Amino acid sequence: MGAAHYVKMIEANLWADRQLVRCVGKLSEQQLNHDFGYSMGTTLMQVAHLFGVQYWWFHFLSSGEYHFFTEEDCSSLDKLRPKITEAQAIMRAYATRLTDAELERRVKPEFWPDKTEPWAVWEAIHQVINHSTDHRAQALGFIHRLGGPTFAQDYLFYERPEVGD
Repeated sequence: MGAAHYVKMIEANLWADRQLVRCVGKLSEQQLNHDFGYSMGTTLMQVAHLFGVQYWWFHFLSSGEYHFFTEEDCSSLDKLRPKITEAQAIMRAYATRLTDAELERRVKPEFWPDKTEPWAVWEAIHQVINHSTDHRAQALGFIHRLGGPTFAQDYLFYERPEVGD
């Protein structure tokens, strides 16, 4: 699969992320911080983790540098929103310059164990997209349990929205 495929996967991920942010925005502070005792605990931390991983991976792929969300960035939805916007902008910008050659470039975060081999960029992108789907699903489960609005995040509904009508 070439760059066009991965660009489409990034775009679909951004589409689902935007919907998740709308759903999360309808929750109260108390709901956002309700601890479910599962995964990242709260809806706020689930969302912060999802976007934090996107942010550091795509920043790393773009620059080779490591930037992570801080604890302060994740302390409230109001503080997290600008970081979400930044993460989405980094992903979008990276997608605009993605090439087949870039997909084959080998990368390895410095904090991975020495015995871990570098990945091709396409594998890193695949991991981030899969990770995002997993944590969005968990966040949507939390939101549903809190009585908040959710949506169907299937790729089908991104690619063929009329199917969901």
